[in-house]
Amino acid sequence: MSPVPKITALRGEHVTLAAAADAFLATARTANPNTHRAYASAIDRVIALLGRDRPFADVADTEIGAALTELWGRCAPATWNRNRAAVTSWLTWCQTKKTLGRPLGPG
Repeated sequence: MSPVPKITALRGEHVTLAAAADAFLATARTANPNTHRAYASAIDRVIALLGRDRPFADVADTEIGAALTELWGRCAPATWNRNRAAVTSWLTWCQTKKTLGRPLGPG
């Protein structure tokens, strides 16, 4: 098993969506290649829709919910649940790193 890169905690309001996603995807939580691929796919699609270089602090919870609905709202429940869980895991991790200083998560 290869060593997991060390992560610097994300702080401040100038963290972009892409930086937050990259930091999360480099954690031990996504060390398994299958987990990493699934999480990266869902998170990358959401941040592409919202703007990769957009400051994380500027994204409203309702926008994340709308992005999830736009991307997977018409999919099978298993697909919706898998992708929503991946994005929620990322947002929860960001909250623990105090990326935004406010609660996160799709409504």
